[in-house]
Amino acid sequence: MGLTVHYQLSALKLDRAAAQRVVKEGHALALRRQHAGEVRRVNAVREDVTRHPLARQWVMYSIPGTENTFSGIEVRPVEGFLFTVDVGADCEPLTLGLCRYPETVTHQGARVPTKMGGGWRYAGFSKTQYASLHGWEHFLRCHRAVVESLAEWRTLGAWVKITDEGEYWPRRSVANLRRNVDNMNGLVAAMAGTLKDADGGEGAGIESPIFAHKDFERLEAQGAAKVGEKLEQARGEIKRLLKKK
Repeated sequence: MGLTVHYQLSALKLDRAAAQRVVKEGHALALRRQHAGEVRRVNAVREDVTRHPLARQWVMYSIPGTENTFSGIEVRPVEGFLFTVDVGADCEPLTLGLCRYPETVTHQGARVPTKMGGGWRYAGFSKTQYASLHGWEHFLRCHRAVVESLAEWRTLGAWVKITDEGEYWPRRSVANLRRNVDNMNGLVAAMAGTLKDADGGEGAGIESPIFAHKDFERLEAQGAAKVGEKLEQARGEIKRLLKKK
């Protein structure tokens, strides 16, 4: 749970050499951001991605004989070019690049369409929320760097789709972003506090980055004020489940 930027990149009609060139140009743009202090580190482009965990995609498969039951099937690339960007403290890394995926995969003896064949693409996400543990300015820099790093791939001829839970994109609204990260921090703090308090404060092993926020108590109270009734229901259910142990 946490405010996240989801994205898709594609350049379907390129050959291998052209796809590699686009990724190298994207890497050069990322290095400029590193030199400008907008991101912490840009790692080298990798071409050995067929078994790289970050290159994997997933296709949802309807289980035969069931209703509304699906299974996630791993889809590994045939080839590709990827690099990661270490954006900043407590911001998830951003992975950029293009891969080519098979048209079908085998699952339990059956061939399942991936809907990913026939071109170069990549889909991923970066959770930026916990960069806010280091203050608003740090969070804003990280979130902007993620979104703008994706948006500039359009200048390379790639198709880019950005889904920004912070609503900074597409209007680059700082006001929207601040409101949404504050709201999300409040909800996460309230839920984390509820889980921790449900067994008398022992926490039942509950861990969350939000506990490290310098304004945790304020955020917890803010979140509880918005969803207090639901939190009480959750607290009661947790206590009931703990009693069964």
